[in-house]
Amino acid sequence: MKKLVVLVLALAMVLSLASFANAEGKTISIFLGGGTPLSMDPALNSASAGSNIIRSAFAGLTGFQYDANGEPVMSPELAESYEVSEDGLTYSFVLREGLKWSDGTDATATQIKDSWERAASAELGADYGFLYDVISRKEDGSLDIDVDDAARTFVVHLPQPCAYFLDLCAFVPFYPVRVDIADNEGIWATNPETYVGLGAFKMTKYAVDDVISFEKNPYYWNADAVKLAGLNFYLSEDNTAILTAYENDTVQYIQSISSSEFDRLNATYPGELEFYPTQGTYYILFNVHKDVSPASKQLTVQEQSKARFALGQLVNRYEVVTYVTKGGEVAATGFFPKGLADGLNSDVRAAADYGVWYANTNEFSDVNPDYTIDQVEALQTLIDLGYPYTGTIEGGDIVFTDFPSIEFAFNNSGNNALIIQYVQETWNQFGITGVVNQEAWATLQTKLKAGDAEAARMGWIADFNDVVNFLEIFISASGNNYPRLGRDIGDYTRNSEVTKDAGLGAYWGPEGNQTWAEAYDALVDAVKAATDPAERANLAAEAEKVLMATGGVNPLYYYTTAQMLKPSVHDVIRLATGDVIWTYADMD
Repeated sequence: MKKLVVLVLALAMVLSLASFANAEGKTISIFLGGGTPLSMDPALNSASAGSNIIRSAFAGLTGFQYDANGEPVMSPELAESYEVSEDGLTYSFVLREGLKWSDGTDATATQIKDSWERAASAELGADYGFLYDVISRKEDGSLDIDVDDAARTFVVHLPQPCAYFLDLCAFVPFYPVRVDIADNEGIWATNPETYVGLGAFKMTKYAVDDVISFEKNPYYWNADAVKLAGLNFYLSEDNTAILTAYENDTVQYIQSISSSEFDRLNATYPGELEFYPTQGTYYILFNVHKDVSPASKQLTVQEQSKARFALGQLVNRYEVVTYVTKGGEVAATGFFPKGLADGLNSDVRAAADYGVWYANTNEFSDVNPDYTIDQVEALQTLIDLGYPYTGTIEGGDIVFTDFPSIEFAFNNSGNNALIIQYVQETWNQFGITGVVNQEAWATLQTKLKAGDAEAARMGWIADFNDVVNFLEIFISASGNNYPRLGRDIGDYTRNSEVTKDAGLGAYWGPEGNQTWAEAYDALVDAVKAATDPAERANLAAEAEKVLMATGGVNPLYYYTTAQMLKPSVHDVIRLATGDVIWTYADMD
């Protein structure tokens, strides 16, 4: 405890000096939580905290500004204008005149095309590289983009209409970088001298687990409208240190706040603690290569899917959002979050065609009022699958005696520790052991990408408001597909003979006899190609059903973002995707 106090005080002193030194120049200091991002390369990053930092130094063809009503709206950014053909297959952008990189060199349409080619390349292997599949390819395999540097034109050809293409242009993986400077490992993105972008700020310092600092970029196309002299993004996963820094007035904005502090903060700082509605889903994931069979009976891959789903059903989602997170979150009923659109429905969770998986999370069972209806269903599933147990559901003392322990990884940010503790205690109640391992966020991401995790907490917040953004997480080619559906076993070694090919074998789909590419990838491709809104909605609903049936993804709740912002700071753009944009912010 003494060590923690010393660290907090030391951090507060450092932040105080930084804020004092920059007070005259209006430099805002920020704590997003989550520690040091795994990558600061726009193409390689896939984490929301990293995205929020990257947005300071880079920009897209489109971006966001406030409209006359104070609402954030998409608008031209690096492009001064754009036109869309009547058939929706051609997007013609005209770049702004005099566009320059943050090192003062001229930016061209050819450079932007080269950057997109890099982000889409197999050589880079970016998690989001598949997003470029919405663009047609030329015979030589390059993206079907025509550029004219003299005319400043950038013309993109699509194989089929893409309702969210302009949203993609405002999304971080589509932000142009200098290909002549960038390497494929992202090392360039940790050096202020090579971190050259087209955004409102430029990097001045990068220190792991300390701070990433920026100063105003005088070459930004709209520099006259940028009021701040700079930004400091402090890096920590210590909720106590983050909150202390805010209460000491050494930072102006924080996320990653423990729910145990909410009541006190509301009383002490009225109006400063906000729960911003966010299109995102917090979920538990299971690696499908982990064998969850009891020692006494070998389950098929399909039967293990039912067991994983039952593990998720055992968790009372209503209790999680009411007594653990306490930030206005909504208990999940499926993977798509509340408020997500599909091109036909503005909220898929309210649409009749979409499934409901946890309808009875807080309704108690007639069989035993100590258990919810969902829990009773889950317990019966495990019994039917052949897991040995003692006690009975009716007696309220059922305990499974031969369920294999599961290694559960999480990063200690926000309420993660409290949530995982609740899940662990719930499983323990029924004799199911979760061995919990706390990891640094960068370490956990590396472990998940390698496939070397049995279970973990995870969250996904929308990059743009469309179902395809959530569906594409789990296509075979996605680097964010941590359950390994449609993917090989990776570095995982604790599999059984039955589960060694669980990701690639024909175990999925309505009949449990298709590969993941046949059962799921094909549906997602169909969603992306569909031009009829009703057909597209039906396909998206079917894809969600296929995903949920795997048991590899167990949604807990739909996000809000707990955050605190000093009253002296204004004109911060906050989006339903969880993004916070500081380009036009100011501080009294």
